[in-house]
Amino acid sequence: MIKILDRYLVREFLIPLCYCLAAFMLIYVIYDLSAHLDNYIEDQVPMRFLFQYYAIQMPLVMVQVIPLSILLAIVYCLGALSRNNEITAMRATGISVYRIMLPYFILGIGFTAFIFYLNDQHAPRAYEESKKFLEDVSGRKAEEKMRPLAFFNSKDGRAWAGQWKPSGDLLQNVSVRSFQNGQVVETISSSKASYLDQEWWFFDGSIQRYDSKGRARGSEEAFSKRRFPFSEKPEDFLSSQKESLSMSLAELWRNMDLYPRDSEIYGKKLVDLHYKIAFPFVGITIVLIAVPLAVKTTRGGAAGSAGLSIAICISYYVIGMVSLSLGHGGHMPAWFASWLPNILFSAVGLVLLYRNR
Repeated sequence: MIKILDRYLVREFLIPLCYCLAAFMLIYVIYDLSAHLDNYIEDQVPMRFLFQYYAIQMPLVMVQVIPLSILLAIVYCLGALSRNNEITAMRATGISVYRIMLPYFILGIGFTAFIFYLNDQHAPRAYEESKKFLEDVSGRKAEEKMRPLAFFNSKDGRAWAGQWKPSGDLLQNVSVRSFQNGQVVETISSSKASYLDQEWWFFDGSIQRYDSKGRARGSEEAFSKRRFPFSEKPEDFLSSQKESLSMSLAELWRNMDLYPRDSEIYGKKLVDLHYKIAFPFVGITIVLIAVPLAVKTTRGGAAGSAGLSIAICISYYVIGMVSLSLGHGGHMPAWFASWLPNILFSAVGLVLLYRNR
């Protein structure tokens, strides 16, 4: 009987969940299409390319709409069961609220893993690929040219300058200055530098060293080809220009390693790193707060369920934005700023669950 009940509860949840996911993704497409329709018409973007463009964006969209869809589906299906006295019948036979919640909690764990996977592996790539795809089909992207490079590795005290192509591993007219205690101790100038076999090779360049007072020490040392054991990689130059949320966990961790742990930028990136780990757990948090609310709510029908779900999600995201801002400003520990929405809403859900036991 319990297995039959679990299948029934899951089936009643999955049906509205599919409707919610489809509806929210369609709303996003309609909104984005209406906002950029003039540009698409001006660039004469074919309809088939628009379908492909939005298909590329779906992982990015799903990360945002899955939590609201889970909440709305649980509140709707359990609210309907409660209004039809089915929840009362289950509890009258000795089935507790905890047992009713179990299949949804297991699904919440699964959704947490799925959101984490999408958010780490596909959402950042979807953002970059969709932007590049739209540039390609609109014809606005010109041939990639050399662009100025300015990168500072504050952890190792090294500043890079020159020209580079983001899609390649070649630098031109490159200059690398090394610092100690805020003073330049060495300058490497080269007409070309390449990243070959995980190592930096500089060509047709020179090295000038300086003393503790910034005065040139000896004459320049010229070289035609030389290897330097620098820790920077070409992707570091690119990731330094990207936002933390558009990087995977591995990329963000690698990028953080370039900054001293006591620096402001390291603190901000640490908050973003914790947030990338904490946000997927919204799948479990939503279940903890949705089940007791849905069991208790017997009035309002579908409209009341939708309104309640939207209010909870808005509150979650508002608290999340405020706590992240406080974390970036150094007013909260990084882990606490990132986990605060989950901690707060999970605590409220557990209290409601205890009161409805």
